[in-house]
Amino acid sequence: MHPRNPYRISPDFSALAEAYEPLQEYLISDTLSRRRTIDFKNDGAQRRLTEAILFCDFGIVLRIPDNRLCPPVPNRLNYILWIQDIMHAHDHVSSYSERRVRGIDIGTGSTAIYPFLACALDSNWEFIATELDEESYHCAQTNIVANGMESRILLRKVSREDPILSPLQEAIDTKYDFVICNPPFYGSAKEIAQSASDKELPPNAVCTGADVEMIFNDGGEAGFVSQMVIESERLHNRCEWYTSMLGKMSSVATIVELLRNLSITNYMVTEFVQGQTRRWAVGWTFSYARLPDPLTRIPSMKPVHPLYQYMPSRNTITQMHKDYSDDILFAVLSEHLNLLEGLSIRERHMRTDRTTSQGPPPSAFSTRVFVIEGDTNTWSREYRRARRQVTLQAEQRGESDFCSFLPPSTYVIPREKIRLRCSIRVIMVDEVMTAPSTVSALEFQWLYGIDREMFYSFANHVDRKVATTLKTRIDRGDH
Repeated sequence: MHPRNPYRISPDFSALAEAYEPLQEYLISDTLSRRRTIDFKNDGAQRRLTEAILFCDFGIVLRIPDNRLCPPVPNRLNYILWIQDIMHAHDHVSSYSERRVRGIDIGTGSTAIYPFLACALDSNWEFIATELDEESYHCAQTNIVANGMESRILLRKVSREDPILSPLQEAIDTKYDFVICNPPFYGSAKEIAQSASDKELPPNAVCTGADVEMIFNDGGEAGFVSQMVIESERLHNRCEWYTSMLGKMSSVATIVELLRNLSITNYMVTEFVQGQTRRWAVGWTFSYARLPDPLTRIPSMKPVHPLYQYMPSRNTITQMHKDYSDDILFAVLSEHLNLLEGLSIRERHMRTDRTTSQGPPPSAFSTRVFVIEGDTNTWSREYRRARRQVTLQAEQRGESDFCSFLPPSTYVIPREKIRLRCSIRVIMVDEVMTAPSTVSALEFQWLYGIDREMFYSFANHVDRKVATTLKTRIDRGDH
């Protein structure tokens, strides 16, 4: 579960019922804890609980129709918090400023739960929400108006003949930040029945979805999201991040294989766990922006896991230097970065007022980060050999090689020529997962670019130079 999700701890059902009276009749006593709870297999209890949480914790007054899906708030909130982290992924290395964030919710349902949660969490967010079902559309519109959200949640009625991503096709001059989607899980009513019979144990909660919400005849969720991928190929950068929830592990493999077949290599896979419920999400982009591994890969996944082969390549490299303190490591890193030429290097101080799925900065030095930009591999042996030749020829002509004297802190690379942007910071990490001790490490984060090998080459070069200097110092005994 996301670290910012307040429902990591079970809510106080008595307090919720006291604040939201319709929940009171559904309270029961837990025989083990003797605390008040609800029967999650009771349809009415589920609906009143969702209404109570939204009312008490988000100030949202919601009407959930009896014949449409009742969305559990904690699981939906995990998805929104992940999207928040994506939107704020590089705030710590950029000139952060509040800005309008535009999202699209595909198939918002009768409750428009995702736009409501997102808008309640951030006043700068706004949505276009689409809905196919007539009854869900009218109920969602009623809920939007009742909460005075018409200016921030624009509801659009769509038909089966419309493209899934129709809002992007219509808004040619508007760029959106993300698409979210919770697609129909199943391909048919027969598949729903088969899924229920295949389960060894009965479900812990009642299923409240109608067929129109649960079934997509052209392949279920995998078919639905596959169509989103195909449509996004034509739309490209009209949206920065295309994402969708998935309810089956097999669907993750299907979507990732499609992305790879279409040469869409900048993608992400994550997992949401809420009690015994496990869901996944995939995302992809046609931009060169790169996100940290904790957002793009499922953390701590072992190579034997069935999904491991579908994880994207790493954008974050962590190199441990366990024999040195963080202040010495930072000093040596600074020293070597100042020796690099042909690169723009700036030191920034990280924002530390947000706890994301990446976790808070673990040490004081991790709040100081270097941002590097380059248009050429200036650290390779071939480049340095060629530069020495250019410098020698300039000296023979009696000319000065001005560029070689530009310190990285003043060197500027035009934005359109940047091929690599990455950050480096000193962090403290667990040396062994079971041990309480921590060690110093360099964290290299790819931020922007198309050439992955260029990033890997730079990170390896800097780490190798730092390691050599540290070893020399420890050999002299001055560490």
